[in-house]
Amino acid sequence: MLNKKDVILSLEKEIALKERAIQIAFDDLNIAIANDSKSTAGDKHETGRAMIHLEQEKLSKQLSQTKLLNETLAQINHDSHCTKVQFGSMVTTNKGIYFFSVGLGKIQVNERTIFCLTITTPLGKIMSGKKKGDKINFNGEIEILKIE
Repeated sequence: MLNKKDVILSLEKEIALKERAIQIAFDDLNIAIANDSKSTAGDKHETGRAMIHLEQEKLSKQLSQTKLLNETLAQINHDSHCTKVQFGSMVTTNKGIYFFSVGLGKIQVNERTIFCLTITTPLGKIMSGKKKGDKINFNGEIEILKIE
């Protein structure tokens, strides 16, 4: 049976994989800079180093974002059961299962598809505060069957 704890664990694994891939790319760039000796090409050499530094900055921002995702997930009590849709709710509908936490999109947990969205997404805003049995109109009618 699918529960919120399983979804949170899967999200933590997904974030860890992203973080590891970013760290590997960052380490590769550090190696590239270390192996790059001063070239007689002058401007071309400096342009290459500048591009590497820009890529390092981009990867640093991505690493910061993964840390923020982990901090956000840590705020969710996987044992709590919600009576209305809010941050931390896992909502089963006639159209699918939504977990309002971090925006990682579609993931597979125990052979089930879960849509991981923030509560600030258009769907999250419409569903926020709704209860079991409520219906909303978002690309067709969606009925809330269960809230955890």
